[in-house]
This record gives sequence, structure tokens and C-alpha cells, in this order.
Amino acid sequence: MTTDDRRLPTNGQRPAPEEPPASGSAWPVANGRAQAAPPFLAGENPAQERYHEASELFALFDYLKAQGFGVFSIRESLQAVGERIDGTLQGFHLSADEACQCIEYMDSLGVGVVELPAYPANRYGQALNHQLIGGALAAGLAIEFAAHARCVAGDIQAAYAAGFRRVHLYIGTSKIKQATAHKTIAQIAAAAAQSIVHARAIGFTSVRISTEDAFRTTLDDYEAFYTHLASALGAAGITVDGIGIPDTVGLSTLRELGDRIAILRRVGLPFRFLECHIHNDIGNADRTYVDTLLLCMRLGITMLPDFSILGIGERNGTIGLSSLLEAIYRRLIVLYPRKMPHIRQAMREQLGTLPTGELFVNRYRDMDGFFYRIMARTGFVFDRSPFSANTEFDGSGVHADTTMRAFLLAQSQGLHGQAAIDQGNSAYAGALPPYDMPLRTPVLACFGCGKSNVRYWRERAGLRLRPTNELRTHLAELEDLEDYDPQQPLTEATLDEFIAQLIRCYSIKLNGITHQDAMDLVGMFYAPPGEQAAWAEQPHAVGI
Repeated sequence: MTTDDRRLPTNGQRPAPEEPPASGSAWPVANGRAQAAPPFLAGENPAQERYHEASELFALFDYLKAQGFGVFSIRESLQAVGERIDGTLQGFHLSADEACQCIEYMDSLGVGVVELPAYPANRYGQALNHQLIGGALAAGLAIEFAAHARCVAGDIQAAYAAGFRRVHLYIGTSKIKQATAHKTIAQIAAAAAQSIVHARAIGFTSVRISTEDAFRTTLDDYEAFYTHLASALGAAGITVDGIGIPDTVGLSTLRELGDRIAILRRVGLPFRFLECHIHNDIGNADRTYVDTLLLCMRLGITMLPDFSILGIGERNGTIGLSSLLEAIYRRLIVLYPRKMPHIRQAMREQLGTLPTGELFVNRYRDMDGFFYRIMARTGFVFDRSPFSANTEFDGSGVHADTTMRAFLLAQSQGLHGQAAIDQGNSAYAGALPPYDMPLRTPVLACFGCGKSNVRYWRERAGLRLRPTNELRTHLAELEDLEDYDPQQPLTEATLDEFIAQLIRCYSIKLNGITHQDAMDLVGMFYAPPGEQAAWAEQPHAVGI
């Protein structure tokens, strides 16, 4: 099947990617076939290094098309943090209709997978996932849906119940995660294996496992994790479809990525695809993605890049699809600057025409225009500069929590003051501006809000738990709290998680909430210093 033959089918079934050559063989051009040189190289000297490099780069267009381009992460996009017109910091939100339109755009372009947030404690989010998946099936779309889920049985079960049949599992393996989870690498690998076995048992057809902090994990620990995992899965007769290698710190090099791929081969864990999730903290993700694609194409490995809405996401998120394609185009122009119009025309022809008759490049241009209109309507302003004020903030509860864990771990190891702060910030070093600063401030990104966000807000404001009878009264009045046991002790940790859960629920139910709305929820359970004075003399029994 040539590029010109490839069309999106109308029966809802996208053609399977062509099988790559055996692992380890060279793949200097698309799909392992020798092809004619790109038309813009006519008359150029084939003995030049740039000729070979341009041929490889141009082959990436076919390589990406054959694999459905990659994974479009609505989850990543929704955890974006940026300034609004009124100066507040806020997450990015999509209504159900807007999410449907995003999915339709992705399907029409031939994108293989959409990744959605799958929070089991958020019934509104799960209901929206169910609606989106059912609507896509009813419309005959070929796109697949992946649930982003922890290696926790409840998450996996909830994702399956929402209609997902593809699950992207993740688990932490770095020294930070080992120390704070009080688990060894062997125990973490056992938990991952158990989750993979569970996902297969209940019917997931595609399972990806990812070490969420691959580039904070030492190579020794990385190899130990996958060695234990390969052994456990082999004993159970279970395989995974994909391996995720995420660069959530945005600082990896191609050599470091190659080290991890070499480890995967050495331990003998079979997989069909790699999925790479590269944050753009220092503005280098487009080059890293292209280098990674070239490496995997040469090795005969199917690599699925992650991308998001216009490159927004947690801090400076994964790049957009148009950014990825344009990164290839820019590198071709650097090699042959006098051939710019010829390269542009060749790229348009290579990406082809959609079944509707519309040019691919025009469709993704219109898609980006759609995204910009949504942001303009919501008052969302995003500065991609790694040294802007926005990069001082972390909108993900998970990432904010990791920063704090690294700080506390540094203190436990005898570091204090600025040294401990530097160690804490280094958990996500790529997002820091080039000057000393306190620990990065977690702010609200509603879909990604975690208890670490809530803890920071209440500690900064000097809030204190309200009396127990008042807490139980507020909890009894709430309709949006799942899995609430009225007999459980009402500790700060428990209530912080309840509040974060409510923020996530209302952010979907109301298509976004303000930071003040979130603080009003905090205020239901925590009192400011002025109110505390009224009952300061009374016993403040918590959990009675």
C-alpha cells in the first residue's frame, strides 16, 4: 500500500499498521521499503550527508501515517495551567460537544488513539467518557480510546465499566516514589504485573505499562523493574502491547532514551509499540520527538508520540500534532533552504487528501483554528516560554505532590534550606526559571487537582479543620461524593482527598470552575483564623 493508496475507510475500521521489520534491523526509510527520493531532492548530490538525512526525515511522514500518528491526549490538554484574562490561573476545559468535535477532527486525520482522563472517583467524568466512547462507536469512527489509569484495581475496573478497551497504566519507579511509597522496586514491579494481569482478565484488548518517572529513575532501577516485570508476566503467560517511556521532566537526550530502549531489549520483555510522552519544558520537545521517531524507524520499532491541544498541558505539555509535522518540515528546510517551496509542496502531497477530498494539511490547520477559538472564548492565555511566570506553577496534583515528596526526602537525607528546595525543585527541573525560588506553587487545574493542591492552599491560608459535627453535616449534604463512609475518621488527609474529588467532579459537571469556587469548597471543611477564635476554647476532636 503506497501513501497515495492510503485512505481512511468508511466502515469504521482503520487499516492495521504494516508490520515493521524484525527488531534490530535497519529502517532508514518508511515501512522498511526502499522508496524513490523525495521530489525536492531531484538533481541533488546523493553522496552528501544531508541528502541521506533529508530522505530519512521525509520518510517520517509515511512512518507516522502508517501508525495512526500517535496518541492525542485530551487528558494532558485538560490539565493545562495558564493565565486567564482576569489574571487568575486556571485549568483548560472542554464541554462534551467540544470534546466530541476534537475526537471527530482526530479521527478524520487518521489519528489512532485518543487518551481520556479516567478518574474512578469522578462519576461525571466517567459518565462523559462513556458518552464520548458510545458516540464515537455510533458514528462509526475508527479511533480507539485509551484510559489513563494508575496500577490500581479500582481505576482499571472503573475504566472498563466506562467503555474503554485500551488502558494506559502507569506507576512510579524513581527513588522519590520508592521512598514515599515505602516499596522496593521488586514490590512496585509486582504491583504493575498484578494490574496488567487484572486488565487482561477483565477484557482489555490493549494494555500499555509506563514508568511515569522514567527519566528520574536510575538505569539500574529501570532495568530491575522491567526484569522483575518480565519474569512475573512470563510466569503468568501474559504480555503487554506497549511500553511507555515518558519524559515528564522535559530534559532527556536521545542517548538517554536509547539507554532505556536497550534495557527493554536486554530484559526480553516483548511489546508491539513504544509510546513516548515528552514535555516541552525547555522548548525542545519537537526536536526530541523527531529524533526519537528517527531512532525507532531505524530500529524497526513502532513508536507512538503523544500530543495535545496546541501543545498545552501540565506546565509546558506535550506538543501538538501540527507542531510535530512542522518540526519535520523545519528540519528539511534547514538542510535545503533554497528548496522551501518544493519541500512544502512535497509534504502536502505526502500527507495526502482525506476521503472528503480535503487536504490533510488544511484539515489540521482548521483543527488548530478550532482550538484557538475555544481558548479565546474561555479567556485562556498560554505562554509557551519556559522562562515565563507560568512555568513557576504546577497545575497537576500528581506533579505538585512529587515536588513536595522530593523536598521532604531531601530533608530526611540531611539537606536543609536552599539545598533541600533545590532538590525538591529538581524533580521537575525543566520547568524552573533560571533563578533561585521557593518550591513551585501548586495551583488549580481542575481535572488534575489532587490533595497536595488542597493541602498547599489551606496551609498557606492558615486554615484549620472545623468541628467534627459541622464536618459531618457538610458531608451529609453533598451529592457528589463517591465512596464516602460516614464512620471513617475525618483526618486532614481524608478531607483533602474529598475536596480534591469534589473539585474534579464540579470541573466536569460545570465545565470548569474558578479558583475561588475551589476555595469555597475548601472553606466548607476548614475555617480561617478569624472563625477559629470563636471556638478556640472548645475541644477540637477530629474523627470522633
